Amino acid sequence: MNIKNIVKVMNFHALVRVDAAKRKAVKYMMLSDELYEMLDQIMNNRNLVLDKSIMKADPTRPSLTFYIGSDYGFCANYNSLVNNLMLEDEGEKVVIGKKLRTPRSGVALRFSKDDFENRLPQMEELIRRGIEEREYSSIHVVYHRYINSTTSELENRKIFPIEVPANEDRSRYREDFLIEGDLSEILRGIVLTYVLYEIELANISGFASENVMRQNTTQESLKKIEEREEEQLMRDRRERRSQEFRKVIENYTKKTGKGS
Repeated sequence: MNIKNIVKVMNFHALVRVDAAKRKAVKYMMLSDELYEMLDQIMNNRNLVLDKSIMKADPTRPSLTFYIGSDYGFCANYNSLVNNLMLEDEGEKVVIGKKLRTPRSGVALRFSKDDFENRLPQMEELIRRGIEEREYSSIHVVYHRYINSTTSELENRKIFPIEVPANEDRSRYREDFLIEGDLSEILRGIVLTYVLYEIELANISGFASENVMRQNTTQESLKKIEEREEEQLMRDRRERRSQEFRKVIENYTKKTGKGS
């Protein structure tokens, strides 16, 4: 198949997906900020911390990081940037995307991005065990954060534990909560839901970034292909003119020779 036709197909698919993906990413990014603010108020509440009811991670254990890449190409350095961070990571890893490399060690799960929804129960169990048994010092997600139609950036986001920034005013964590039931069980459920949701949001944001980059890449590729075709057309024209000119010269020479 002609390479130009392949690029056109990839560009068409990116165009079809990109608008819906961008709208979804913007909507869920706003939700992610609100969700973080809510969890921050709960997990760093002074009363809960003093009551020793808050969950703490074990800093001596390895980290767990979800690396989100893509299943398909034509998206510039989308996967190579994720690979660079992943191959330097000595902790546990969940690798999502066919185009990502397979690390030599520490892979807890690996699957394609198309299989993301089907693997949610496995991810949930991995996170649940990690939180309840304090198997990880922290949980991160590495993905391309969608910013706008022309910009995305690689982000390594720490989603557990939720820590108070060094310059934060701690007086904002003094709210009182009326709690019914087992607080530890409630907090585990809240944190598990939050971590899973943040991973899903990262996947949505990454999908938007992937298609924006693919659209830009394929569009630029089409321009270069057309430029090369134009250059080839000009060369072909010059060659035809040169051949026609040589024929004219040869005919003229022959006629001149016969006449003399």
